[in-house]
Amino acid sequence: MRPRRVFRWGTVAGLLIFGLLLAGSSFPPIGTSPGNVQVRSAGDPEVESQPGANSKQEILLDDGFDGTTLEASTWNTCHWWQDRGCTIATNNELEWYLPQQVKVFDGTLHMAAERSEISASNGSDYPFASGMVTTGPPAHDMPSKLEFTYGKVEVRFQIPSGRGLWPAIWLLPASEDSRPEIDMLEVTGDATGRLMMHLHPKSRSEPSIGKDYVLPEGGSLAGSWHTISLDWSPNKLTYLLDGKQVWQVVGEQVPDEPMYLVMNLAVGGDYPGSPDESTTFPAVFKIDRVRILSNS
Repeated sequence: MRPRRVFRWGTVAGLLIFGLLLAGSSFPPIGTSPGNVQVRSAGDPEVESQPGANSKQEILLDDGFDGTTLEASTWNTCHWWQDRGCTIATNNELEWYLPQQVKVFDGTLHMAAERSEISASNGSDYPFASGMVTTGPPAHDMPSKLEFTYGKVEVRFQIPSGRGLWPAIWLLPASEDSRPEIDMLEVTGDATGRLMMHLHPKSRSEPSIGKDYVLPEGGSLAGSWHTISLDWSPNKLTYLLDGKQVWQVVGEQVPDEPMYLVMNLAVGGDYPGSPDESTTFPAVFKIDRVRILSNS
């Protein structure tokens, strides 16, 4: 069973709202196909051929991080419920996201996690500071900086390794709800040869689905550059790693509403477990390029 990302604000109101939104969620084992959703894996003879470039696609974002500062018109450094930082407390994560943990240099976006002692605005203490970015709303009831419905997302990345680290690349709805959610990439730092992908449908009566893809020949996503891509069209999600199709979801549960991009380096919590003495800090999740194309 995979835990999913759920949210709470640093306020009582936020806790009450998201508690109501998330009531009744349930999840099947990874690789299952609930309802009328078809799930296809790499090597399945019925998997459609890799989607190519569409001449009608419009470039919404092409960021190579060539400067020395993050483009503020495109990126935030916290979730929309931020209050002098943020986290996803319902996952019992150990990091507090702070803007200073995000830096741009050498043509690369760096999101760094390091040991710290933080007394956060939500009343909790956190032993790690870390970095994240999002193209979503900068605050409650504000529009997303970049949202889209259907298209292709490509991210060239390099993840760190180490127990308790949890880099992720994912999409959330511009409505500020927690579902639907499309997880392009999740990796735990103690299993860097395993790419985890998920779809959490909008309807909370529908279980989530997911796929684990294990790199061949003992390969690892840490220590070298890789590209994760998501091709999102009506009733279909196609996932590609380094140009190879590794998963496809077909069905009415595929989201059909505006969504935005999130990239973060979480630390600890219910999913990856806590770091131990073997985990090296600072740990850095690097992004070399982000491209978002919209189907016009």
